[in-house]
Amino acid sequence: MTDLKQTSLIRTMRPIHLMTALAMYLVGAGLARYLGARMDLSALGLGLSWLLCLLLGAFLLGDYFKISFETPVLPAKYTVPPSEDQKESPQSNLRLFGALALFSSAGVLTILMELRGGITPAVGMVLLACFSFTTLVVAPGLKLKYSGIGEFVISICLVIFPPALSFYMLYGEFHHFLSLGISPFFPLHLALILTLRLRSYPEDCRADRKTLMVRLGWVRGIFLHNLLVLSAFLLFGAAMLFGLPQRIVGPVFLTLLPAGVLIRIYSGLEHGTPVRWPLIIFLALVVFFLPLYLIAFTAWVF
Repeated sequence: MTDLKQTSLIRTMRPIHLMTALAMYLVGAGLARYLGARMDLSALGLGLSWLLCLLLGAFLLGDYFKISFETPVLPAKYTVPPSEDQKESPQSNLRLFGALALFSSAGVLTILMELRGGITPAVGMVLLACFSFTTLVVAPGLKLKYSGIGEFVISICLVIFPPALSFYMLYGEFHHFLSLGISPFFPLHLALILTLRLRSYPEDCRADRKTLMVRLGWVRGIFLHNLLVLSAFLLFGAAMLFGLPQRIVGPVFLTLLPAGVLIRIYSGLEHGTPVRWPLIIFLALVVFFLPLYLIAFTAWVF
């Protein structure tokens, strides 16, 4: 029972998706630092706390309404389907109260940021957009996640808004380094989501969940995944051509090898190659997180 509770807690927190938001937040701060912005650690801490409260609240609220913000990376064989009694259990009510508490904490943090003078028009727009997009994903009745655009909205929430928030809080205004540095991660993250959708493809078809992978079909979904991975590295190359320093973006091309292996594995699935999910999930995480780590590291060190 203890193991099941720990597994349920890990799935609720979705550490991979929280790590994505945290790493992208650090990328935005690193780019601002590289451009000479003063490092205001208290402002960064408030912004990060606000972001984590919002995401954790959305995770809990989505689980309460049975509209998960995003599929956990934890393998499905460790999941336990809830019984009818568990659906209205005190644990379910705790999710709702926890979500309300986290959203309230985010509201308090917003007031603190305003009192410090940290909410400029740009920061305010990012805060509002991040809150709106995140809550729309888990809003009951909308079913945005299964509309065919839910994957795009989720990637925007986890990949675009966090670095924009930290960058604007430190630098104060737009700079083309921000768009050049984070835009390649959007197709990479979307490719990661497609991998999760492919793993749950049979279940989604049986439950008539109209995810992007179900709408495309798994063959075209795999083709789109490979296209997204290749386009991300083309965007990294374009970023160097448009001025992003090579010492920041250059190391990400070390990820071409695992990316090529993943594309080769996916291409073989069409010809009946056995599916090795542990290897596929591992490579998908490496292809996304290794460039993310390298960009964050170089932006903070150089």
